Amino acid sequence: MDGEKGGEGGLMMENLKIAIVGAGETSLLAAATFGTVYPVIVFDPDRSKRARFDEKGIAFTDQASELADAGILLITGSKRPVYTLDGLSELCRIVGSHMKKGSVLIFEAPVYPGTTEETCIPLLEQHSGLAAGKEFFVGFVPARWQGGEAQGKVAKMRKVIAGQSGPVTDYLADLFAPVHDGGIYKAKSIRVAEAAQLLEIAQKEVNIALMNEVALTLNQQGIDTHDVLETANTRRGFIKLEPDLLGDHAVPWHGMDQFWCKGEQKGRQVAQRVIKKLIQNEVIIHEARITVLGVTREDGTSEAPEAGVIELVSELQEYGMDVQVADARLEMWQAECAGGVLLTKQEELLPAVSVILAVPHEAYRKAGWKLYERLLDGKSGYVFDVKSILERNEKPEKVTLWRM
Repeated sequence: MDGEKGGEGGLMMENLKIAIVGAGETSLLAAATFGTVYPVIVFDPDRSKRARFDEKGIAFTDQASELADAGILLITGSKRPVYTLDGLSELCRIVGSHMKKGSVLIFEAPVYPGTTEETCIPLLEQHSGLAAGKEFFVGFVPARWQGGEAQGKVAKMRKVIAGQSGPVTDYLADLFAPVHDGGIYKAKSIRVAEAAQLLEIAQKEVNIALMNEVALTLNQQGIDTHDVLETANTRRGFIKLEPDLLGDHAVPWHGMDQFWCKGEQKGRQVAQRVIKKLIQNEVIIHEARITVLGVTREDGTSEAPEAGVIELVSELQEYGMDVQVADARLEMWQAECAGGVLLTKQEELLPAVSVILAVPHEAYRKAGWKLYERLLDGKSGYVFDVKSILERNEKPEKVTLWRM
């Protein structure tokens, strides 16, 4: 983009150092992706979050004063389940106090339509003393960062961008084009982009809620959900969705509580199913040892624990079971706890009466049935496969397999 754009100060492709504000769910992937083209630094006042970025060679700071060195500030916000308007407002106050004239601010955390322009911009103007649209510029970009195998698929999607004016939108399009090869879609306005992101999330949440109910109903009838999905998928145009009983809760965004079908107690439902199955097989529950594999997201977007897994563990413990938890990804950082749950290294897990494969990380997929035999007491017991990824025809004779 050449020349002056958008009023006093102008928009120029000059200082392209990007500061990602908030070490949240998608910050690591955003930093890694932008870092292939632009200089990047991640800011978060919580210094304890530095390790995961140091591991990837990504610059991290907990000093807000360093935001002044960046011409572009991408505000990602916190991890979705604890995302609040107060948290976003605090980030706006911090950024506004340290950004410089000519800065470009990009919001991507999901918010109620109008939040960026009615809440964020006034806060930025108040704390910076600068005028939006003339001395600094604002846009909104729905987050679509993904990890693992999903990253390539998402990169082929069109990137939605929106600015407070046409020149700002054009600037953002030029900024994102080198790191997003799926093409750029320019939304009509920031409000449209905000609403579109909420609709995307709502559609996903509603569909998952539907499949969760289907899975529970089918299970009551002794029908394997995965078999039903494979059969129904033979119809042209069928949308193959899967249950996600251990996914994150729906998000109570500001003004949006009534918008969602809330996914409460999904982990507890899984735990209660496991308890019921064990009792039906005459297992004495009190103080029986059970192993839960997988705590963090399968796609690698966060080291934070899945809310559903925490619920699962808590419910099992309330029934008096001795629960040991491991996570293939967290072991790389030798983490000792996540979400208040004590973690055990895989090699230190004691034999258990049952193993729950809660989050099927790649290591658990590749290990095959030998891993589960080793984790069971006497190579026999019960394996609960939440995502139905283990091969049934390779199951050892002494192992009982339960699936969604």
